[in-house]
Formats: sequence, C-alpha cells, structure tokens
Amino acid sequence: MISSKLARYTSAQQSWKEQTGSIMSVELSKLFVGKTNVRKSPGDVGDLVDSVKEKGILEPVLARPIGGRYELVVGSRRFEAARIAGLKRIPAIVRPMTDEEAIIVSLVENIQRRDIEPEEEYDAIVALRKANPRAYGSPDQIAKALGKSRRYIDDRINAVEAVRSIRRESKGAEITVKQAPLAKERQKGVLPVRHATFLHRAEEAQTVQDLPKRERASQLKELAQTIAPMPTPEAENVVSHFVMAPQRPLEDIKKEVSYLHAVKLEILLDPRVADGLRRAAEERNTTMEAVATLAIHSWLRQQRYA
Repeated sequence: MISSKLARYTSAQQSWKEQTGSIMSVELSKLFVGKTNVRKSPGDVGDLVDSVKEKGILEPVLARPIGGRYELVVGSRRFEAARIAGLKRIPAIVRPMTDEEAIIVSLVENIQRRDIEPEEEYDAIVALRKANPRAYGSPDQIAKALGKSRRYIDDRINAVEAVRSIRRESKGAEITVKQAPLAKERQKGVLPVRHATFLHRAEEAQTVQDLPKRERASQLKELAQTIAPMPTPEAENVVSHFVMAPQRPLEDIKKEVSYLHAVKLEILLDPRVADGLRRAAEERNTTMEAVATLAIHSWLRQQRYA
C-alpha cells in the first residue's frame, strides 16, 4: 500500500528514482502546478533564482502526466525559480500517480523539508480524506500514512480550524498561523502552531461557548492578538485564565498572569483546599492556578477589597 511505504521513506527523491529509474528533461511550458501540490504559494524564491542562474536545477522535480502535460507534485519553488531565471527545460521524474498518491508524496516531501505552512498541511489532509475516506478518515490513519505522530496531526487540525473560525466570525481579523513566525510577524497577530492550539481549547470551552456570538468572536480575536507575541507558557496561562472568565478584559488577564509569573507566587494550601482546586480545574479543563486566582478575586470582591 502506497501510504505504508511512504511513511518509511527517509528520502522522497531516492524513492522516486527507485520507482522510475530515469529522469526526463521537460519543457517548462508543459509543466503546471495542480490541485495535488500542497504548496499554494512558492513564497520568496529570490535566493533560489540566483542559485538556478548559476548552477541550474540540481534536484529534479516530481510530476505526473496529465493529458499531454505534466502536473507538478513536488518542486513548485524550483519550477518558479526556473521560470524567473528564464530556463526552457528542467529535469523531472515523471510517473503516473493517483490523486491520493500525489497528495501523500507532496505532503511527505514538504513536511520533511519543513517547507510547508500549517494551513497548506490542513488543506492537503482534507483533500486526502475526500480522496479516500476509508483509508484516511481518522487522524491516526493520516499520522501513519505521513509518518508523523497523532499529536502532530491533531495540533495542525485544531490550530487551523481555530484560526479559520476566528477569521470567519470576526470579519477583517488578520489572524494566521505559521510554522515558525518571526517576532515582527507575531506582533501583528501571526500565531505559532502551539499558540493556535490554545485558541482551539479556549473556543471549545463551555464558558466561551455560552457567550453571545458577537461577544465570543470579539473576545477570541482579541485573545489571539494578545497571546501571539507571548512565550508559550505565558500564552497558555493567559488562555487558562480567559477560559475561567471569558467576559473579563484581556488586558486585566494579561497583567494578572504577568504579575504572577514575575513574583513566582507560592501558596501553601490546606490539603482539602488543594483537592477542591484540583477537581474544579479538571472539571473546567484549566489549571489550578487559574481556579485559585478566580477564587481569590471573588473573595476580595465579596470583602470589598477589590
């Protein structure tokens, strides 16, 4: 089965050569980027163009024959660089593939290169499910086919679905998720994958679901923008506190978490209190710290200290 073979590949290019045994020189005009190529954009290929002008295409692309032309399965960046550099032909490994095979090969190769963004991975996973629901209907099946962990697949699915939900519900929200966003991108609301999974957790929480739709969308959008620049532990703490009381101003939650992190507050608790906090945290899918903070705030308000 193609999926089980691909999961064991250590070099996608080597596996293609073993299957085809030859490399063709293909006219650039006969190549096109089709639906099975998981990369939706070649990105910045400036450095690659310079390399192609100097040395040519050193590694062949992979394509499949489609009606007298060749659909690129892997190598869209090399193809784009060759086009800009003015090449007429490039080396290509050409072999027949089903949609299912082509999507898997494209995914495996780009994941190995770390040359693909989470939303591109997500779209390819959805396409795999449509191509063969029986073989790729569950995260476990997809993880096995791609040679990745179940956690890796779950994180990509949850992260992208959370970000797209916020974009859909909050018109004009420039919230995106990237594999490794730069600091300046994070300041503008671009989320690392882990941060986006925290958003998914918040979105699924019953306390957040109970908010009116418009308020929920606004709060989740602000939450995404708030945690994007933060270190992972601080971002997770902010989300945990948010889930406990999603109607609170995000700025207050952020200041509270920063303060607790800075002073490294330690509280010695009676075992019964600790057990109560633990059970409350488990029921609300949050941390004991978040429950304790909410309880302290509630008591201070009752005593009119806050």
